[in-house]
Amino acid sequence: MPFDDEFGFRQVEYQSHFDQFAAPFLTGKNAENDRYFVNQAKENHVYGINNALLELISDALMMLETVRFTKDAEHFLRYGVMRRVRMLMSAFRSFQSIIMPDRVIPLTQEQADDVCRDLNAVYINILGLLDNYAWVMVHQAGNDATKAMKPMSIGLFKPVIAADPELKTTAHTLAPYAAWEADVKTRRNPAAHRMPLYVPSASYTREDLAEFERYEHLISSALRAQEFEKLSDLRMASHRIGVFVPVFLHDPGEKVMDIYPTLPHDIGQLVKVGRIVQTFLREHDASLAASGQ
Repeated sequence: MPFDDEFGFRQVEYQSHFDQFAAPFLTGKNAENDRYFVNQAKENHVYGINNALLELISDALMMLETVRFTKDAEHFLRYGVMRRVRMLMSAFRSFQSIIMPDRVIPLTQEQADDVCRDLNAVYINILGLLDNYAWVMVHQAGNDATKAMKPMSIGLFKPVIAADPELKTTAHTLAPYAAWEADVKTRRNPAAHRMPLYVPSASYTREDLAEFERYEHLISSALRAQEFEKLSDLRMASHRIGVFVPVFLHDPGEKVMDIYPTLPHDIGQLVKVGRIVQTFLREHDASLAASGQ
């Protein structure tokens, strides 16, 4: 079944969820109430992204049965696109199982390690998927000159795609996403080449730090006194100090980014690009069939 692009594009846009679940209820008079409704919008945005990813991979699976792919195009779709979508889905689900927009409890060290792993996996796979889609298009519909280009020349937003007569219309449709792709690289590239992305466990006031040091002293004292029955409660109490702030970054000296709606927004833009490419693949196959090829 073809995509319903109007609905599909709307469900991955944060603004549509904000307009429905937050804007009508914001008063500006009660910060806690306003925060609740904004978080509702952010949570529904997450659910929309989850649904959109499922629709994307379901359509890819159906295309394998209905579209007459070339051997190389099927190879990149099956082992590139579909593998990466599944990896991205898994990483995003794992991430949201620990951090949703309303979380305020500090992360444990294990949770911090898990969300950092998932966050880096999401961003590495977003750009990997864009490259996989480019190769599927080239091998399915590109001309011989495009297929002969050096691998580094192939990309959805590179001139080679726009110059190919069979691909240029879709390249034009994708052009508005070029700025997003450039922006998302500022989040992904340091994760692959320099500093990995990370999520701070908590934010601390001076009073919080003093309280944390007090608990550290109590834990040390309990260890020296071999009062092991106290250790678990003391450690749990120390882990509750501070407030979790949903942000991520590469380096303490660099830009801090909000997790929500940034992370689901980036996945949503990837989904929109995927829908455009998969629609092109269906329509290209249908046009060939109609012409008797």
